[in-house]
Amino acid sequence: MLGVKRMKKDQHHRPGITGLMIRRALAILLGLVFAFEAYTIVVQKEGDSPLPRLFGNFPANRAVLEQVREAGDFAFAVVGDTKSVGTFERISAELRKTPLDFAVLLGDCSYGGTEDKHRYFRAEAAEEYALPFPVFYVVGNHDVSPDDFPIRRFEEVYGPSIFSFEHRQCLLIVLRILNAPFTNEESLAFLAKFRDVDLSKYRHTFAFIHIPPPVSSTFEARSFEEAAELVALFDELGIEYVFAGDFHGYAQSKRGKTTYIVTGGGGAHLAEAPASQFHHATVVYVTPNSVDKRIVAVPPAEDLEDRLEKLAITEVWPWMQRNTILAVRLNVLGAIGFALLVWSFFRHPKQDEQKTRTV
Repeated sequence: MLGVKRMKKDQHHRPGITGLMIRRALAILLGLVFAFEAYTIVVQKEGDSPLPRLFGNFPANRAVLEQVREAGDFAFAVVGDTKSVGTFERISAELRKTPLDFAVLLGDCSYGGTEDKHRYFRAEAAEEYALPFPVFYVVGNHDVSPDDFPIRRFEEVYGPSIFSFEHRQCLLIVLRILNAPFTNEESLAFLAKFRDVDLSKYRHTFAFIHIPPPVSSTFEARSFEEAAELVALFDELGIEYVFAGDFHGYAQSKRGKTTYIVTGGGGAHLAEAPASQFHHATVVYVTPNSVDKRIVAVPPAEDLEDRLEKLAITEVWPWMQRNTILAVRLNVLGAIGFALLVWSFFRHPKQDEQKTRTV
């Protein structure tokens, strides 16, 4: 009989306890939603941060390097496909500790060709990615979109996507090499102009692109219509080194007179083939008689704060802007629900406490 009475007593109190737990869970959930909404409103403002000093392809940034005309040793870093929530931040920290004249980002730094995705990149670039020397940005296929973030808009934000500069008697050429629906005729025309330049006056010649031509069997290259013409032109001009990204790993090959170095391990998900790919930047050391390189490898990182910031800037805030009236209504309903839940805790606190002790 005692067992039957206790069973009935438990059955009598369980609904109250279950209801209390559900109300507490709902209150916590609504609190977290309101907290993240407040966080989103605050953190999204970082997407309007100006680019760091010396960041971008603007003439003033190139002039910092071009004013150094005498021969001498120098070093620069190249790193491609940096989109990540922690990994490229680690690479940036390593590059800050390395004596460098400049760095080149080989494209696909944004998670997509939209204003919102680039706002997140600029938020990260303002502090986490900031470097104390000129940083140039080669446009990648994921950095632009014909409709949402066209080449024109990229150049408004980051400067020209096709240009060249000189540093310590070396020539450095940045080209815009993308796949369809974009074309590469403008880049080929710009490169062809160097047929009229005596390139023998330069100690070394370097070119930087995003999508590499299919010059090696060690990785699968993205196809683009002008690939064969580009390779032939590099060889004709005798460009010594071409640095590219797009492939999320490391590869090196020589075709004709040109050595191609693919270094796209800046943070994006690594390629699965060939095996043993790694996150890295490539540091190039240039002396009067040599060009050497060193790989700066880092382990992958997943930073929770960066992931939350990315979600807030690229997803939640854009949704709130597009659905302002709906967002206001949901907030009102949520506030009413939260108030009712809190009020229910104080309505019969002794009964809830007694039920909790009974169970």
